[in-house]
Amino acid sequence: MSHTTADIAIIGAGVSGLSTALALADTGLDVVIVGDARAGEASPAGGGLLDAGHGFPADTLALMRTARDLWPAWVAMLAERTGVPIPLNRDGALHLATSVHEAERLAALGGEHAEWLDARELTALEPLLAHAQGALRYRHDGAVNPLILLKALKQAVGRHVHARALQATVASIEPGSAAEGVTVNMQNGDTISAMRVVVAGGVWSAELRGVPMHLPIAPVRSQLMSVASKALRHVVLLGEGYVIPRGDGRTILGATEEQTGFDARHTPEGVAQIRALASAILPSLGTAGMLSTWAGLRPMTRDGLPIIGADAELPSVLYACGHGRHGILLAPLTGALVTAEVTGGVRPTAANAFSPLRFQ
Repeated sequence: MSHTTADIAIIGAGVSGLSTALALADTGLDVVIVGDARAGEASPAGGGLLDAGHGFPADTLALMRTARDLWPAWVAMLAERTGVPIPLNRDGALHLATSVHEAERLAALGGEHAEWLDARELTALEPLLAHAQGALRYRHDGAVNPLILLKALKQAVGRHVHARALQATVASIEPGSAAEGVTVNMQNGDTISAMRVVVAGGVWSAELRGVPMHLPIAPVRSQLMSVASKALRHVVLLGEGYVIPRGDGRTILGATEEQTGFDARHTPEGVAQIRALASAILPSLGTAGMLSTWAGLRPMTRDGLPIIGADAELPSVLYACGHGRHGILLAPLTGALVTAEVTGGVRPTAANAFSPLRFQ
C-alpha cells in the first residue's frame, strides 16, 4: 500500500477530469488524477459534437457559445504542448428541415448566431441534401475527434510538472472540513490525501461512496457507427440523429438514447436505429459500408445540464460530472470553471445553471 499527497485529487480521467487537471496544474497546484478503464466510458465513445445551439435552455445558450468559442485557442495550446494536431471542424452545423412545417419553425430561429438556408442555398452548400426543405446553419458549430483529443490531453497532463496520473479504481472518499481536506481510498488499499477532491467520474460519479450529496446522474446508452462515406462536408442534425464527417473518408452516425442501466453493449437493434436516423438525413448513408459500431454511457442529469461547482456543505468536494451528451463541448469550460472555484476567480453568472446547489 502507498500514500500520496496533493493539493487536488481528481477522480475520473475522461475529458472533464483531464481538462480540469490541466487547468488546475497550470495554476501551480499539485494535482493527482486517478482513473481506470471501464466499458462504456463516455469520452472515447462520443461523436465529438460541438453543438452550442441545440437542446439547451434559452438562458444557457450564451454560455454554450462561450464554451464552443474556447476551442480554437484550446486545441492550439494542446497541439503546441504535445505535438498532437487535433482536427477541429468549425464549418457550421446544419439543423435540417425535411418538411415545410419544420422549415417554417427553423427559419424563425435565424438571427445573429444562425442563418436560415433555403433549399437552393442548402443545395449549393451540400448538393446531396437537395431533398430537404432547407437548414438552419449554426455558423461556428462543428465537431472534434474525441479519440485524438483524449490522446493530446493525456500527454499534456502526463508531461505537466504539477500533475501526476494514477491508474487505479477509487473505492470511496472521506471528506472533512476545509482544514482537514479529503482522503481518497483506492480498492487496492492505496490512499491519497488532498485539500480538495474533484468528482469527475462520469456516469459512475453517483456510485462513489462518501460523496456528500446525492448526484442525480443516470446512465443513458448511446450507440454510434462509423461508415465509409465522403458524402457530406458539414455536421448535419435531424431530430435525435446526427452525421459527423471526419474528413478522412469516415463519417460518424449517431445516436441512440436508451435506458439500459450500465449495459454498454452495442446491439443489432441499435445498428438498425442508427441506420434509420442517418437515412432520414441522407438516404445513401443508410446503406453505406459499416466500418465499426460501439456504445457509451452518457451521464445524464434530470435537467440535462452538468453539475459543476463545490458541494454546499463540504466545499472540499467539487463536482465536474453529469455532462450528458455535451461533455466534449464543455471540456475547456469545465476546467476553467472548476479552477475559478478553487482559486477564487470570477465565474460567468450564467454558469449558476450548472451549480450543484440546484439539487441540494
